[in-house]
Amino acid sequence: MKKLILFYILIGLQISCNQQLIISCDENNYFESPKSNHNNGFKNYNRELFTEFSEKELESLFNTTNISCKDILTTFFYCNICFNNNVNYLISYNGNRFDLQSVNDPNMFTNSVINLISSMTIGEEEYNTFLNSQKNNFSEDEKILIEQYFQEKKDTKIKSIKIQTH
Repeated sequence: MKKLILFYILIGLQISCNQQLIISCDENNYFESPKSNHNNGFKNYNRELFTEFSEKELESLFNTTNISCKDILTTFFYCNICFNNNVNYLISYNGNRFDLQSVNDPNMFTNSVINLISSMTIGEEEYNTFLNSQKNNFSEDEKILIEQYFQEKKDTKIKSIKIQTH
């Protein structure tokens, strides 16, 4: 009897440790990032971003850059995006879920996502890489303003929900 119980415990541990993050998104609404962060130390190499916006809406240019909101989120912040959802949320590399407020402007949404990601350890490095890539697109004054904005404007309505990934 003890061997049988031990067997079931071992099987249960094996199944739970091999559990991966399963994303439910219609393939017509899903955009897979062309880049992955294999150096993040986690099992997931991309974040999963669920948004109310359509793909076309996130193809609008981000602020004064010549890059779309979609390209910034997928290229610099390694987000796969599921468009046309009823809610906005981000699943981080480690599987934590962060709910995001509903907004009507793709730029405000992208700012909110970047603000959240830049508050994370790995995200802060990615944010600095993004800023450095935009040296020619931002004046020094604009760069300082952007850095101050993200340092001062921490969204207090972000909720973290733990999702089991291993």
